[in-house]
Amino acid sequence: MTQRAYPLHEQLLFGCGLTMTAGALDAYSYLAHGAVFAGLQTGNLILLGTHLGQLQLAAIGRYLTAMVAFMLGTMLVRGLQHVFENRAVNQPALVLWLELGLLVIVAGTTRVLPDMVITALLSLAAAAELQEFRQIKGAPFTPLMMTGNFRTVAEALYDGVRYRDRAARQKAKDTLMLMGSFVIGAALVGLLYLSLGAYSVAVPIVIVGGLIGWLHEQTRQRKWKH
Repeated sequence: MTQRAYPLHEQLLFGCGLTMTAGALDAYSYLAHGAVFAGLQTGNLILLGTHLGQLQLAAIGRYLTAMVAFMLGTMLVRGLQHVFENRAVNQPALVLWLELGLLVIVAGTTRVLPDMVITALLSLAAAAELQEFRQIKGAPFTPLMMTGNFRTVAEALYDGVRYRDRAARQKAKDTLMLMGSFVIGAALVGLLYLSLGAYSVAVPIVIVGGLIGWLHEQTRQRKWKH
């Protein structure tokens, strides 16, 4: 089956854009707003635990805020999925617009609102992406968490070499592309943060805007062909 046979939001190119966004969000929230991750809640739990262990209780609130906001974002998108389940609504596009709106708010208030509020908005955006986009090319997919992808790459490479499994080799290539995109997103924020500071949130804004445009154009082309 070719990539084109999958839904647009499950194609590899689109998934690379999602992981690039996720990497940019986490890098931005960590660098610009108090060393908190927008989406990587495992990292926030670790930081919460280490601060607890060192009795740095004043820092706990920012990690709890991110985690609670992430859960609320998940619930929000879950509710939208139920509301529009049987309606002719492009849910992937709707969630991307929601994510873009939250990021634009962050850009406009990043010098005004406290770090914890900004982090909450970023966590809402990250949660929206994770809840909506769960598959790439028909396989389970999480744009925010890369640990499982390391295991996937190692297993696929082993199977590809040991059993000469072409599908496994392709899976390894696809997963490496997704992981590389995550790094690129983080690297772009790291680079632009040197000159733009908190306004380096422009990186995920541009990426999400590009994903919306690509999704719209590809949908239009498919309708025209049919």
